[in-house]
Amino acid sequence: MSESTVSLTTSDLRMDVRPAPSDAVLERNLAVFRPRDPELVERILAAEVKPLDIEVAEDGHPTAIWQGRRLASARRPGEETIRQVEGVDPTTTGLVAVVGFGLGQHVAVLARRLGQSGIVLVAEPDRSLLRAVFSRIDATAWLSQSQVVITDQADAGELGPKLAGAEGTIMLGVRIIEHPASRVRLGGLGGQIAQTLRELVDNARMNVVTTLLRCVGTLENQLGNLPRFSLGAGVEDLRGIAAGRLGVVVSAGPSLRRNIDELARPGVRDRCVIIATQTTLKPLLAKGIAPHYVTALDYHEISRRFYEGIDPSAIRETELVIDSKVNPVVPEAWPGRVRCIPSREIDGILGSHARGGTAFPPCATVAHLCHALARHMGCDPVALIGQDLGFTDGLYYAPGNAIHDVWNPEFGDFNTIETMEWERIVRHRGMLSTREDIHGRRIFTDVQMLTYLRRFETVFLEDERRGLRVIDATEGGVRKSRTEIATLAETIQAEAGPDTPAVELPKAIDPGLDAASIREHVVAIMGEVDTIRQASIRAGGILRRMLDDQDDARRMERHFKALGESRKVVEAHDRARKITDLVNQIGVYKRRRADRLIALDRSSDPLARQRLELDRDVVNVDWMGEAASLLHGMLERTLAQIDTGIRPEPDQTEADLERAAGLIGDQDGDRRVIAVVPVDPELGGTGIHRRIDEPVGGRALLQRTLERLGRSTELAEIVVLVPGSFDVESLVDPSRIDLPVTYRRFAGGVFGEGQEAIRAARINAPSAWRGGIQGLTVYDEILAPGPILEAVDALQADAAVLVGPDWCLVAIDGEFGVDEVVRRHRDRPSLPLVFVQAPPGLGCCLVTPELLRSFAGTTSRRASIGHLLGYRSDRPEGDPVVNESCVVAPAAIRDAVGRFIPDSPRQIARLEEMLSRENAAETDLYELVSSVRAGANHSGIETPSVIRVELGTERPGFCPSIPAGGTISREPMDERRFRMLVEEISGPGDVVLVFDGVGDPMRHPEFDVFARIAIDAGVRQVRIRTDLIASDDAIDRLIAAPIEVVEVDFDAETASTWAAMHGTDGFDQARRNLERLVLERAALGDLDDLPNELRTSLPWIAPRLQRRAETIGEIPEFFERWRQRLGTAVIDGPVRWPEDQGIPADPLSPTHPPIGRDRIVAETRMTILSDGTIPVLETDLRGERSIGRLGERPLAELWQELVVARRAHEARTGAPPAPWRAG
Repeated sequence: MSESTVSLTTSDLRMDVRPAPSDAVLERNLAVFRPRDPELVERILAAEVKPLDIEVAEDGHPTAIWQGRRLASARRPGEETIRQVEGVDPTTTGLVAVVGFGLGQHVAVLARRLGQSGIVLVAEPDRSLLRAVFSRIDATAWLSQSQVVITDQADAGELGPKLAGAEGTIMLGVRIIEHPASRVRLGGLGGQIAQTLRELVDNARMNVVTTLLRCVGTLENQLGNLPRFSLGAGVEDLRGIAAGRLGVVVSAGPSLRRNIDELARPGVRDRCVIIATQTTLKPLLAKGIAPHYVTALDYHEISRRFYEGIDPSAIRETELVIDSKVNPVVPEAWPGRVRCIPSREIDGILGSHARGGTAFPPCATVAHLCHALARHMGCDPVALIGQDLGFTDGLYYAPGNAIHDVWNPEFGDFNTIETMEWERIVRHRGMLSTREDIHGRRIFTDVQMLTYLRRFETVFLEDERRGLRVIDATEGGVRKSRTEIATLAETIQAEAGPDTPAVELPKAIDPGLDAASIREHVVAIMGEVDTIRQASIRAGGILRRMLDDQDDARRMERHFKALGESRKVVEAHDRARKITDLVNQIGVYKRRRADRLIALDRSSDPLARQRLELDRDVVNVDWMGEAASLLHGMLERTLAQIDTGIRPEPDQTEADLERAAGLIGDQDGDRRVIAVVPVDPELGGTGIHRRIDEPVGGRALLQRTLERLGRSTELAEIVVLVPGSFDVESLVDPSRIDLPVTYRRFAGGVFGEGQEAIRAARINAPSAWRGGIQGLTVYDEILAPGPILEAVDALQADAAVLVGPDWCLVAIDGEFGVDEVVRRHRDRPSLPLVFVQAPPGLGCCLVTPELLRSFAGTTSRRASIGHLLGYRSDRPEGDPVVNESCVVAPAAIRDAVGRFIPDSPRQIARLEEMLSRENAAETDLYELVSSVRAGANHSGIETPSVIRVELGTERPGFCPSIPAGGTISREPMDERRFRMLVEEISGPGDVVLVFDGVGDPMRHPEFDVFARIAIDAGVRQVRIRTDLIASDDAIDRLIAAPIEVVEVDFDAETASTWAAMHGTDGFDQARRNLERLVLERAALGDLDDLPNELRTSLPWIAPRLQRRAETIGEIPEFFERWRQRLGTAVIDGPVRWPEDQGIPADPLSPTHPPIGRDRIVAETRMTILSDGTIPVLETDLRGERSIGRLGERPLAELWQELVVARRAHEARTGAPPAPWRAG
């Protein structure tokens, strides 16, 4: 046993206790913390002075009483301390979290054992206790020789920054120790610390892995940018060009909407310098504001989306300024002039060809880069807008952010932009923290943003020392020290008023440098790198022989001499070695871990220590050789790029690098993957009647799908799952399918009873790959876990690709097809799920037997792909679309909105022409997506897909959504008029009726009768939206009615907020009725002893809350409560009333989806008021402008006229009409 793991004795408990409190001792102790945590020191000094009674126990060690409680054992505190800490092994523990400081004996022992090789994190909220102990005990001897971190809060926002930069140490292992004597005093703090640390450890692990892997990706980016940096325009001509002029840094925080229009005022752009982050470019351009500069430094290619679709004419006066680490796709996608800031890394590679220039400080974000560019140009003051560094008004992004275009295909009635914004915030709930905003109100932020804040404040401190000013004109967000607070309007008036002359800025010019000399230099470096690679291989062989010959001194002497020769070769090529080290961060990380173990091992055996050092060096030189090989390949690609202008793709994937680092398991190219096609012969994935033997475009749907799957080069075979009596063989011509096809029959059908609920959820998001009720996905439409698992096991497959029988347009090859999904699985076999982010019918998903088993054993509503990919309140984590489970389709496909499955008359009419073509090639998918515009009023589609039907105008009170409700009175809907409606919409079989309007539909005496009439007539689904203020009889009828979705406008967590939102008391009644509905609705399938909330049941219950000033404080609790209990919680935005209605806007930051979403709603949804009036605008609650009444003309004619009227509204106003309710 090494000395680092030997048992402790009481001699390790040395404590320097003073007889009385001493300010000098307190100051010496706190001086250790002051450089790294001055705020903690100030809080301890400000704490109330209280007496601490210290005495000597029987075993000779100190014990104490604090506020009537003992801080350690009265008799044997030494033994007590040893029991607490002796299980901590420094070789496997990087961080020990101690809950409760006590007298600090246990902290001292741990600090001495870990020294500088680990961290002791102490959670102690009682600052008076800390002051008292540090006034009596001189701890400087062990504090100064260790890494002790004290937190007086369990808040992630406090812990995160304190542990920033320690991710590598945390990765070594974490132990949590509760100080027994403090347990009662501190209550649940231990549990809070444990939960927060779990989040931080997960975050640290992700950061370490990202850093280790990104070193390769970063250099790949830098070498990809080398031609541009060595030959293109720099920023030296901008140095000091705007001295003393106002610089405005524009970031994408939610508060940006409050002052963005100030920049659009005439002349403002001429009188200041506008520098924007890439995330704000599109919102600025949408306002007619062309920033002078846009900055970019993101390493990931996903940043391309910020530049997609930009009109080159709109950015004629805008230049892109890039950091060398930015992904090269960014400058390639930019249709204008590009500048490069100085890069030490690229200059180090270029050597004598370096461009040089004034170095910029390290920038953590594009906002930091914007600020640095402004200072480089001499701007003073610099004003910040949109720099919230917190979630202002419960939002993550400012309106119009490019991410909203990516989200757009997921938006729907139950997945609003407000819901997705809040989910984006709480997906890392454990990392959230509350702060005070500039108005003194509570605001959420997170660890990452607080880290950015502290970096900014460090920069602002340096600005202050240089006499420079920073104005926080954000008008929202967290407070920032060393800034002046002012509105942007005030700042512009004071610093860039109308009398201010225009700023003259030069345009970027190609310096016309010689590419041949750069090419020659790259070739020379390649030769040096190859020399290092060969030297590393030789050194590895020598070190392995040394391990074998360790007992032979003569041989070891020869080995050391040979090793020295290899070292000299490497040292002679120092330039190439330094570049190689940029790649070799994994090797550096492994060496540091090995060095730590060697340092901790204090054994007296020199040979054992030498063996540890040799093992370390073998790993190091192996990684040096691997890094040199990787670098050589990168330089080869750079040469090709200089010669052709195109950079070849890397040979190694990120997964290859993770495997080499030992972070993931081996690749498995032999894994057997099959396609599984679960069949319901009569119903499609959303519950609409269709037949898979029905010819579409000349061939049956199932045959088309199987032929398409047969094109795969990665699948082993296709298995079709069918009900026992269904004659599937007669529908399939196997001679046209290039893979073996087998059939498996299931007497009880392929899908279970719970599929009815999935279909009920998905009919409300048919064009969204994700975003149905409870986040259900298109892949849940075909998920039959038990039968699929049976097929996988029977065919001895390692995984199954799921495809619907009518998915006859699913992508097979290409970058998001079936074959790419299978390759991703083989590359990362540990992933239980691989899925494609693409419109329904174009993508697929792959599942493993392990995942299927976890689903097959339960009928819980959580046994779904949607639950895995959605926000889970019980296990919050980042959105899986950004990790390796997701295969992302190109933007033209990914951002399309539409259902590409011919499973209803409506979809068949849209897709018929494309499917009728012979031998349609894969490239036709792009043509198809561009030609099929979801929501368009195609010929042959004579009805809207969603109709909101108002049953009456009676409501007990009126909310902000119906401000004039009390003054609107119409005759209620009668049965004659209602039957007239449903008779005209029975044809398509996909129409959803929503009972909703000025009045609460449950006030209508026949709401349940109308629901039965509609379903009997062939309407696909009836939903009802209600406040749930109803009698017991009405609740009974609701439960018994064929209503599949009940939307409850609950809007509150408290009675007072309910009253403010509903204009009446009724909170308790609504809550009782909601509980009844949860408990008494119909459960589908076996109950599995599950609680009611987890059973797959109908109707779906969707509590909703409108995000307003009245409700903003209750969103966190509301969302967590109902997401956890029911899987559904919807946040709505305030109604966007037309200006001519004169209804005041809510004071919170507004939200609205991309304009295309409003257009889809306008061209798919009709509102019919209770008297039969069909208003043009949904927000016209009085029905003052209509296209007629139900029954006056055929509904198809009225629908066509309504679409025309709404398109005319868009042509006149520049925007489609805003919906009244979410869409």
